[in-house]
Amino acid sequence: MNTTWRNRTAVIAGAALILAGGAAVSAGASTGVAPTSVVATATATDPALAKGLAFTREEERMARDLYQALADHYDGALPFSRIVTSEQRHFDAVGTMLERYSVTDPAAGKQAGSYADPTIQKLYDGWLAEGKTSLAAAYGVGVELETRDIADLEKAIAATSAADVKQLYTNLQRASEHHLAAFEAAVDGRTLGTGMGTGMGAGMNGQGQMGRGNGNANGNGSGQGRMGSGLERGPGAGNAGDCPLEDSAS
Repeated sequence: MNTTWRNRTAVIAGAALILAGGAAVSAGASTGVAPTSVVATATATDPALAKGLAFTREEERMARDLYQALADHYDGALPFSRIVTSEQRHFDAVGTMLERYSVTDPAAGKQAGSYADPTIQKLYDGWLAEGKTSLAAAYGVGVELETRDIADLEKAIAATSAADVKQLYTNLQRASEHHLAAFEAAVDGRTLGTGMGTGMGAGMNGQGQMGRGNGNANGNGSGQGRMGSGLERGPGAGNAGDCPLEDSAS
């Protein structure tokens, strides 16, 4: 009697183990990966994503350094001196993303005007020399830099599937478009946001979301952001505005 009961118990236990094993296999098949693979995928950084972030970090730093050097050379000339502040925010936002994805910072230990990427170094050296020839040439450098930056960001947006990185690149691109408009106006001898008619002002609230509003003749504009209101001076030569980064990645 006892032997029979022990045999039945063993059979039941064995069946339970088989069922449990089958459930585990079924679960693995439904996800396509083993549990350990899920962890590895979540923590690993795509090499292409890391390369893109590192390049963007250096590109934003180069823009900041170049505009600062030209602002210093031309005694605080606008729009350079105002846009430097925006480029610093861009640089910081990319730095936050580097930390999030555990990407080595290529800017670490580097002085202004010195870059790990030889392509960026060549661009900086060439643009700085060109920009120092005249203020008009410096405005042209701003147009060239922002045009290239927009094109690079378009490629970066298309190359990544990470939602937070894609949003960061999109925000950077939007800011570069504003910078480009300011430099193009300076090249043409125009003043954005000043003179007759209305100007456009960009507002930025505490949540980092930009708003827009119609400005008055001197380019001061207020606007409603997605999470609140903001106020910022509109762009113009002689009063060229900074274009704050819509940093939703922090």
